[in-house]
Amino acid sequence: MNTIIFGILMAIAIYFSEKFTTKFSEHHVRMLSLSAGISITYIFLDLFPQFNASVIATDQRLFLSVLVGFVLLHLVEKHIYQHTSKDVRKRELALADSSISFIYHFIIGMLIVYLTNQSAVSGVLFFLPILFYSTLSTLPVDPTSDTTVRLILSSSTLLGILFATYLATDISPVVNFSLLGLVIGVLLYTTIRHGIPQGKAGKPVYFVLGVMFYALLIFLTRGF
Repeated sequence: MNTIIFGILMAIAIYFSEKFTTKFSEHHVRMLSLSAGISITYIFLDLFPQFNASVIATDQRLFLSVLVGFVLLHLVEKHIYQHTSKDVRKRELALADSSISFIYHFIIGMLIVYLTNQSAVSGVLFFLPILFYSTLSTLPVDPTSDTTVRLILSSSTLLGILFATYLATDISPVVNFSLLGLVIGVLLYTTIRHGIPQGKAGKPVYFVLGVMFYALLIFLTRGF
């Protein structure tokens, strides 16, 4: 039941992300820096160490999934920028973003179920950075105005949760670890490429606050 609540919250966050960023536009850079600090801290202090321990005990070739996630997203985005005109590029980038976003958040839903089944703490620690990031909608494309498409995209995490809860109940650890590696790679790319404000933009104080807040939360919940 907790995972379904997570899915509903994600659906609301994704659907209203544009309105949220518009309403709080004067604070967007601060929230972006804060979210980036939270995401980077979670990846390095909790998500990757868990993945590392699991993969070493299973099959070290699964480390390739992290590289695949990072490289694949970069290649898709770079191909669109280099091989299309400006007008076509905007449409193709939006289409690619929508497709990747649906698949990514569907996998996120599956992993929420997997990690929550490991422990409630793991599920919550994984969910919060994803929620922050999805609410801020950091990719540089215009969101679709089609209500049906927006509803489908915003429901992707919930659909992934329902799929993993009621249909794919016997997914092998290797598949779960592979999906987790892909998400780590994608999350690293999107956080570094689009989440952390570039150049003079950004608020380092808020980035550090995000790092300190999530590091403390991880230390307290993990009993370090």
